[in-house]
Amino acid sequence: MSHLFGPVPSRRLGRSLGVDLVPPKTCTYDCLYCEVGPTTHLTKKRRAFEAAAIIRELQDYLRDSETTLDYLTITGSGEPTLNLDLKDIVATIRDLTTTPVAILTNGSLLYLPEVRRDLAQSQVILPSLDAAREETYRAINRPVPGLTLEKLVFGLKALRREFAGQIWLEVLLLKGLNDTEAELTGLRRLIREIAPDKVQLNTAVRPVVEDAAQPLTTAEMAAVAAFLGEGVEVIAGFDRSPAARKSINDADFLETLARRPMTARDLAQMMGLPLDQVEKRLARLQAAGLITRDFYHQEGFYRG
Repeated sequence: MSHLFGPVPSRRLGRSLGVDLVPPKTCTYDCLYCEVGPTTHLTKKRRAFEAAAIIRELQDYLRDSETTLDYLTITGSGEPTLNLDLKDIVATIRDLTTTPVAILTNGSLLYLPEVRRDLAQSQVILPSLDAAREETYRAINRPVPGLTLEKLVFGLKALRREFAGQIWLEVLLLKGLNDTEAELTGLRRLIREIAPDKVQLNTAVRPVVEDAAQPLTTAEMAAVAAFLGEGVEVIAGFDRSPAARKSINDADFLETLARRPMTARDLAQMMGLPLDQVEKRLARLQAAGLITRDFYHQEGFYRG
């Protein structure tokens, strides 16, 4: 299985090539809202995961691709900081390209000094904070035993003191779980203490693990942004013109949809293809039983 995916249209990072550092679904959390699916290997133990293969794929891609990238994003099918070779992989990327490195992390292991050191050579770190109370943290993120909200906040504050790059903190809001006045007041206090460069609000816009993870409306998201204060933004949709791709085959569609559910419009933008062409390809793959289509809040999502 390839360790690279995309480039994908990211609402936060523009056109981004994803680098998957852990097997699916290896994570410290089993979040209610995860679009990748339920966690099958819940762990906080770091170990090596195929660094040589990941580096070879990166070398091949960056040598042969003509696609312009906004970011090279370490992310994927679980928590990337679980990979003990993270520091070496980031260093290799920095040697291979001038494209900035972003790391998407749930932040759960940032309390460990060695994890913060492993992230130091990236340009942007995008950690998460979804709760201001322990019980809410456990209800939404469902962490592996041994992880706590206190450790998460400690790690985020330590990262802010030590990291020279940008920190963009994501807060994912779920109706009835972390959108109450008490929760948001606590989040506002923690955000001020952590002092990230950006705060980006998200909600459950893709299919989720549990039905309890319900999204906020556009108006509700805007109201929360205003309540949390200056520097808080609701993540906008990706609206950039796609770069043309030379050749797209069924395997490209299946590989992408095996990682996360996407709409036909998402795929068209990511792959640089006309929407009607993508819809025809998806219909054929669905008829062959290779993919499925589910509706989430009146929008069709395809998955492998």
